[in-house]
Amino acid sequence: MKFLKLCMVVPLFVVLNFSNAYADDKEDVVAAVKDYVLGFYEGDAERLDRALHPTLRKLGWYRDGGDKPYGGPYPMTKERALSFAPRFGNSPDSPGSNGHLKVVVFEVLDKVASAKVEASWGIDYIHLAKTDGKWMIYNVIWQSHPDGKERR
Repeated sequence: MKFLKLCMVVPLFVVLNFSNAYADDKEDVVAAVKDYVLGFYEGDAERLDRALHPTLRKLGWYRDGGDKPYGGPYPMTKERALSFAPRFGNSPDSPGSNGHLKVVVFEVLDKVASAKVEASWGIDYIHLAKTDGKWMIYNVIWQSHPDGKERR
């Protein structure tokens, strides 16, 4: 009976221990995702640059209003994102540093991670990789909010 209890407890400990193994990495993933969104909101290309890997591939679909069709896909490279961020941050469309921002981290492993972010413009699904000890965004796929309304 003691052996049976031990067999049940050890796997539980291993699972709990494994789930906490990347706790610091999760905070770093959230920080990278926030740098990405706030880089656009604040028009801060340097902040955005910290979060985006040079090979970034971003693809999205946008619509202006819930009854209008989506346009896209709209591709964006890192270079284009860095040039767009100051224009967006200084436009009336930017919600500023206090804009809508909700981050959900789906999973963090030792090398890759995935997250979802709700931003003013819509919903982004993000893939990150740890490169030289730093979490960087490699892929983003996004769409406008399904109701077509931006969040502030």
